[in-house]
Amino acid sequence: MTEEGYTATVDYEHIDVALKSFWLPFNELVSEMDSFVPRPLSDFADKQNALSAHLRGMNPNMSDETANEEARRLVASSESGDWQFWRLFSARLMTMHVTVTLLSQALCEAEINAILATGLHEKGLAKRFEKIERDSLKIKWLKHPKIFAPEYELKEDSALFETLSHLISQRNAWMHHKIQLRVGEKEILEGSKLKRLSYQENVYWIKRYFSLPYDLAAHMLAQSRQMTAFLICYNRSPIPVAEAHSEQAS
Repeated sequence: MTEEGYTATVDYEHIDVALKSFWLPFNELVSEMDSFVPRPLSDFADKQNALSAHLRGMNPNMSDETANEEARRLVASSESGDWQFWRLFSARLMTMHVTVTLLSQALCEAEINAILATGLHEKGLAKRFEKIERDSLKIKWLKHPKIFAPEYELKEDSALFETLSHLISQRNAWMHHKIQLRVGEKEILEGSKLKRLSYQENVYWIKRYFSLPYDLAAHMLAQSRQMTAFLICYNRSPIPVAEAHSEQAS
């Protein structure tokens, strides 16, 4: 990027491109999950018969009726609609969740660093960047733009800040993962505080993660007319504004 008086790199565009590249596969996955219809248990008759024969072989005194009933119960459990769904979609959905979480936070941090660096420079305060760059991502978005744009405000009760907080929590849980360890009822290690969500909840938050970097930049631009924010949010296609953010992002 070239501006009167200075030049600046835009390498954060590589993160932007990477994040956008997952939007179409994500929506294809959501469509596939939404249209999923589990196979009826009758499709698993061969599996049930084989299991029944195996049970009778392992237990010579077991009656055919008992073996058949136990096999039916086990197959009904292992081939329930929920288990069929989980086997088909769990790995793909969680791969998407982890990937979008990491890329979204990387872009949120890259863009606020770019906004702060250029905004401070334009006010003759570039030397302050080295110190404030070490602060948390939340503080960077909440407080530091006020240094060069006093009118700027990101409310802590806003949907944008809620998404940012949720994103950071999940990202930290993935990047610094620690197992939870229990012995009986006693907790030995607390572990990472991953939010364990239903697939509908995962889809909901992934959509917000996709949208967040562009909505934060649009929010900054609406309040400060900051040129770097404009460069980040002007071409967000194909990612739409998340419904939860629609009242704040422009």
